[in-house]
Amino acid sequence: MLGRFLTKLRNSYRRRGAVGTVRNTLRRAVQALKEMTPAGRRFSRRREESDRDFDTRFGVDTGGLIQLNQFQIPSEAWAFGNPYGAIHPDDFARLLGVLPVRHNEFTFVDYGSGKGRAVLLASERPFKKVVGVEFAPELDRIAHHNLGKFPAERRRCEVELVCGDALEYELPDGPLVCYFYNPFGREIMEGVVARIEESYRRNPREIYVLYANPLESAAWDKATSFRKLAHNGDYALYRADPAAVPQHYSEPLAAHGA
Repeated sequence: MLGRFLTKLRNSYRRRGAVGTVRNTLRRAVQALKEMTPAGRRFSRRREESDRDFDTRFGVDTGGLIQLNQFQIPSEAWAFGNPYGAIHPDDFARLLGVLPVRHNEFTFVDYGSGKGRAVLLASERPFKKVVGVEFAPELDRIAHHNLGKFPAERRRCEVELVCGDALEYELPDGPLVCYFYNPFGREIMEGVVARIEESYRRNPREIYVLYANPLESAAWDKATSFRKLAHNGDYALYRADPAAVPQHYSEPLAAHGA
């Protein structure tokens, strides 16, 4: 037991550094304490019931709470990711209800899509397309299997599953809904915000950011291209601000010698 703990500590120090390791340890400790409270236990039971009901109904595997160190992730970014857990279907439906969008004009992009529950739920809406981006190959394989098992008659749009790093994902053209269910820590979220902002400045269009369990919302609050429309403990909603794009914006030049 002690040997395993020390191995994890060394790996965390190598990937996160001293400050990052302390921050991650404190975050995990706070989360563990929350789960021990009556409210935390009720939430855990509700999540387990939701996982069981949804998965049994559709013959899929989208449930569970899984630490990322159990996966073989080909990216150093795993150290700044959060454990996998799927959103409750009712909560997801309420979140989609706050979006002031015409579904058939928007591509829905789920950052950190995991086993694909939110992707499956979003596919029941008439979006132009639904995309799931997941960097853990094991979770991506499960998501592909789930997509094959999910009843085709329930899907109302095309679905694409991408196995790759969110920091390298190229957003599609056209209006977007970028969805997050607390998938990253601050370091990765700030990088993703920067990429989405750059995509917007290069190609101004309607972009909404729907952020569930918005623990790193400060990264979006600082984004000069986005305006906050709503925020509470459950979600935050942002919209790209056309006034943030210079009239004669041009893409930054590549570094010399690149």
